[in-house]
Formats: sequence, C-alpha cells, structure tokens
Amino acid sequence: MMGSLSLENKRLIIFDLDGTLIKLAVDWPLLKRTLSRMVNEIYGEEHSFTSISRCLTHIRERQDETLLKKFFKVIEEHEVRNIENSTPIKESLYFINHLEEFCVKDDVKLAIMSLNTRKTIKKALEILGLENKFDMIVGREDVRHWKPEPDGLLKILKELKVDKSEAIFFGDMQKDMICGEKAGIESHLIGELKEMVREKLKNRQ
Repeated sequence: MMGSLSLENKRLIIFDLDGTLIKLAVDWPLLKRTLSRMVNEIYGEEHSFTSISRCLTHIRERQDETLLKKFFKVIEEHEVRNIENSTPIKESLYFINHLEEFCVKDDVKLAIMSLNTRKTIKKALEILGLENKFDMIVGREDVRHWKPEPDGLLKILKELKVDKSEAIFFGDMQKDMICGEKAGIESHLIGELKEMVREKLKNRQ
C-alpha cells in the first residue's frame, strides 16, 4: 500500500532488516546453492531453489520440523559469518536516533520483521548501536509462512496490541510491500524514508 508518508499518528513502526537498516555482507547465491544441495542429498531430489523461503517451504510442507531447525542454523551461520563487514544504511540509522524530528510520538513502538534469523538481527542491531531501541523482533524462525505472507507482521501487531491502522512498515523489496498489503498495514519502500531524511538534513544546512 503506497501513499504519502506521515508518521505523526503511528504507534508502531516496523522495519525489515537487510537492505532497510543495514546491508548484510552475505553471499546469498552461495547460501541458496548450499541449501538446495542439502535438500537434494537428504530427499534424493533435484532442486535449485531460487529463494531461501521456497526451500524452507518445501521442508515445511513435509512437516519435517527437525530438519527445518537444522536449516535455520545453516542460514544463521552464513548470515553472521562476515556480519562485521556489513554496511549501515545511514539514513535509517539517523531516523531511528532522531524520531522526534519526524513528528513521531514519544511512546511509539519499534519492531523488526525480517527473513534473517534472530541471531543475525540482534548482531546487526549491536553493530548499528540500536540494540536497545526495539520493542520486538520477528526473525526467520519465528514463523512458518514467510514474506510475502503476512504472518510476521500480524504476529507483531497481536503481541504489541497495536491496530493495523496505527502501524507502518518499511522494507526494500516488492515482496515487503505485498506482505504489508496482505497485513493491511501502510507500507513504504525504504527509499521514501531515506529521501525524507535527506530532505530534513538538507533543510538544516
């Protein structure tokens, strides 16, 4: 759901992680190949999954929770291996550290809903110096239906007891926008927020 960006009436701001708050230093093609090879060896099949979620969905549909958790661990290991080389997205960082400049209410809650694992999210937030800023994180292993399905967003709304009309979601990909639309949450590409921050900083000069 795209539209004008207004934050003054929001009680909850939800962010994606990779590409939204930080650019993770992860070899995603290698990870996809690794997971595909594991599935093929375990099940005696031939797959080349184009996304990690499709690979995990394949396992979930077999109701193999033990294997699913093993795959989460492999994903986590790949994600954190070179995480110190990740690149912060400076506009997002400025926004979170200066919410009052953007007409955000004092009692606003912040959350992350990401396809990255919880360990990756926590380490990334430490790198960004934001580890104490967020009220809730939902990582890859916290749901069993992944973006563009809305389960992660709906989980946050329910646990933080915020109506969808009072929430806003920022991501960097079209599947994030589809996810937000399915959840009924106002959703924007992070580029809009980055532009708003740049305008704010330019006007201060």
